[in-house]
Amino acid sequence: MRHPHLRALVLAAGLVTLQGAAASAGDAQLPLRKAGLWELSTTMDEGLGPKDQTLTLCIDADMERTTATASDVEHSKQCSKYEIRREGEGTVVDMSCQYASRHVASRTEMSGDFNTSFEVKIESTTSGEQNEQTVSVKRTIVQKGRYLGESCGDLVGGEAKGPDGSRILVQ
Repeated sequence: MRHPHLRALVLAAGLVTLQGAAASAGDAQLPLRKAGLWELSTTMDEGLGPKDQTLTLCIDADMERTTATASDVEHSKQCSKYEIRREGEGTVVDMSCQYASRHVASRTEMSGDFNTSFEVKIESTTSGEQNEQTVSVKRTIVQKGRYLGESCGDLVGGEAKGPDGSRILVQ
């Protein structure tokens, strides 16, 4: 991959998917993105200044449902708190999860129709031990998606393409 940040931002897109595409938790349901080609504009800031990336991602309906199911299973195993609720026209997810020696607390705010456009904002803090010290990393990810159409062209479901043509599978 030619862009060192493309992998991190595509992984962020996967994180947005994992946090934002669960089929259900409790009474609230979260939207699934419409199948087809999406333009994703992502800004990620871990305290060293924002990193921006725009890429295209091919989403197929099976991929989106599979991701939602995997997300639901993952959250039920790893999270002591996983609350989904509607707020106005949007959806909010508050989570507190343990992954090995790392604790992740996050708040995700989602808006849009997920058929033509969406916006997801994730604010999280990851803390854990590193060199016998507790280290915390605050991260903010904002992703805006715009539906480009049904045809993904030469991309396959789960594949993303960066501005330079480099490709990576999200799933």
